[in-house]
Amino acid sequence: MPNWFIQLAVAIIFSFIAFMLRPTPKPPKAATLADVKIPITKEGEEVGKIYGTVWLRSPQVHWYGDFKTRPIKSEVGKKG
Repeated sequence: MPNWFIQLAVAIIFSFIAFMLRPTPKPPKAATLADVKIPITKEGEEVGKIYGTVWLRSPQVHWYGDFKTRPIKSEVGKKG
């Protein structure tokens, strides 16, 4: 048996062992509303009127879309 054949077989065996012993990655945790940094208004806070172009130090956001989580139903590597 040629020497390269033995080396190839050992490489395949060690690759299989390394594949079986690798750690499984943890799935990422879903983002929550607390993770989104949006300046919001508080109850009782004044709402200013702005005319023209100005630079705001603390802009106020009164409403910005519906933040909902939706599960991903497709698998990785799947086409179509």
